[in-house]
Amino acid sequence: MKKITFIPLLVAVVLFLVFLFFPNKILEKWISDEQVETAKTEMNPLVYQGSYMQSRMLHEKNIMPIFGSSELVRFDPFHPYNYTKAADTPYSTYLVGRGGTQSITHYLNIVEQEKNLKGKKVVFIISPQWFVKEGMDEFHFSPNYSMLQAYDLAFNKGIDRDLQKKGMERLLQFDTVKRDPILRSMYEYELSDHKEYKIIGRAAKVVGKLTRDLQYKKDLYYSLFIGREPRNLKADDSLVRGKTMDEQIAAAEQYGEARVNNEFGITEKYYHKKIEPKLDELKGYKKDEEYTDSPEYGDLKLVMDAFKSVGAKPLFVSIPLNAKWYDYAEFDQERRDAYYDKMNTVLEQEGVPFVDFTQHENDPYFLTDTLHIGWKGWVYLDHAMDDYWEHK
Repeated sequence: MKKITFIPLLVAVVLFLVFLFFPNKILEKWISDEQVETAKTEMNPLVYQGSYMQSRMLHEKNIMPIFGSSELVRFDPFHPYNYTKAADTPYSTYLVGRGGTQSITHYLNIVEQEKNLKGKKVVFIISPQWFVKEGMDEFHFSPNYSMLQAYDLAFNKGIDRDLQKKGMERLLQFDTVKRDPILRSMYEYELSDHKEYKIIGRAAKVVGKLTRDLQYKKDLYYSLFIGREPRNLKADDSLVRGKTMDEQIAAAEQYGEARVNNEFGITEKYYHKKIEPKLDELKGYKKDEEYTDSPEYGDLKLVMDAFKSVGAKPLFVSIPLNAKWYDYAEFDQERRDAYYDKMNTVLEQEGVPFVDFTQHENDPYFLTDTLHIGWKGWVYLDHAMDDYWEHK
């Protein structure tokens, strides 16, 4: 009887060893092209927190990924992914991010994909609400953080050394990173240029390499199940295909008008669920906010430097706030203009290509709610992407 009690433990050990040593090449072959295509729009955090799926997407010849946050999930017929299909553009795209992703999350992703991003054109949507006084907080950082990418950073020899160290310094400000003794020790060892914490640092890097390899193996297993549930993309090719930009704008205005019935230009579904029940208490709720002093500017600089280091070709997109809503929230025109001007200055000083849509803050149906680009805004972005793809 005693021998029988060891059978479950023995089975568990055998299964773990099979999991651990099963060849990566075989796992990769089991992930179909159809899964990869579906994963481009699934918005599953396992995609952008991982490595394999994105590397597979980036190996496509004419791919132009879009980095952003919660606006990416606002699907409609004019959404860039739907647009590229309907308009039969010479490029395709996939989406990187979800609600709560900000610059520091994207920094980790960019440097992890450094070999695959070289020479690639990418789009990076900058959201004004990232630039609050406290910047990225732990609440939004933790669920979007990638352990695999954070560990990989400590071993990355393909990016600029100063950029690597700046990233580690910033990441060590988050409790999620500080609570990981192996990762923290590796970062501290690297930041000292291997002059301090020598014994602990070397030991941490040995364990860290094994941990990174296990994380990559886990990413492959997760990838086997990503992309099996297609998302409702709300596509309608007839609103895009064969139409000029002006005709698409008119179609987007008509599409938006059918979905808005309030003074703020907010989609009815969002308005009735999020805004209307507490409209009175939201009056003036942003009267003390401003978006010109935030740690997010430093994180955005990390993103810009990361793109330069890996040899990518980013197009940055500066989007507006909903003027009518922000007036109601008492975030006045002066403070909005101060943010717009500062963002333009930052982008110009960095010498990066960008499009500035902030003059559309009063443009009906450019945004779908208080701050997310959509409908007509997507049309403008679609054609900006077309122009950038054609630009040599």
